[in-house]
Amino acid sequence: MQQLQISLNANGVAAPAQRAAWQCCEIVTFCLQSAVGSDLSKQPEIVTNALAYRFTGPDMSAAERFGLYENWMLSKGFQELARGVRESLEEAIFYLELLKVQQTQTTWGEFQAKVAAIRRRAGRLLFPALMAEVNAGLTATLTFADEFTSFQKVRNCLEHRGGTVGTEDVDHAGNLTLTLPRLKMFYVNPAGEEIELAPGVIIDTHEHTGLAEILIKRETRARTYALGEKVAFNAAEFGEIAFACHLFANDLATKLPTLPASA
Repeated sequence: MQQLQISLNANGVAAPAQRAAWQCCEIVTFCLQSAVGSDLSKQPEIVTNALAYRFTGPDMSAAERFGLYENWMLSKGFQELARGVRESLEEAIFYLELLKVQQTQTTWGEFQAKVAAIRRRAGRLLFPALMAEVNAGLTATLTFADEFTSFQKVRNCLEHRGGTVGTEDVDHAGNLTLTLPRLKMFYVNPAGEEIELAPGVIIDTHEHTGLAEILIKRETRARTYALGEKVAFNAAEFGEIAFACHLFANDLATKLPTLPASA
């Protein structure tokens, strides 16, 4: 009789969302920067062997074509980030279910069937139920449900309305709001104000010491768009959104329960 030993790795749960974060950030940044530096005043030709052809599209200015490319890239980026977050939550379900497995006699086929059943059930859960079940098994509650809902609303706007905020996207106040966590690096000036650090910011040191303490904290940033407004992000802003998904994955991994070493 052979013994099957199962090793659970919390980093493996975080991996899908974190992988999606860096991939999306790198690819979207490259594509946006490439589009900015390209001549978009005319439609590009597609050449296959000796044949060049082009689809018949509307006449567009360089700015209009950039907007088209930008919206497509952001839509794809949001889609992949959402997929990564969803996959990490499904991995969390798998992790939590395997923690419940007791030492017993079974066959390899029976174990594989159990694994498949867990993954199949997790894949069928709607996001609210998926988040609720994961939270129920963690050592502390994740605070990402409302943030991810706002993320999905912006994604829907990008995918279905070309990034122009419609009536389907807004709340009772007529706004579409994206709310996500981020890390803020700042110093406190002599007046007690938090001054965020950015390229070119001059640090106002304290008169008596000539020093200023650099601090980092996690906070929530909200971006609001009105009805009819265009939703768009530059590379740095999209990178911050991707990093929010990375933060979520790290938070998820640190809150997964573990078994005692002897177990």
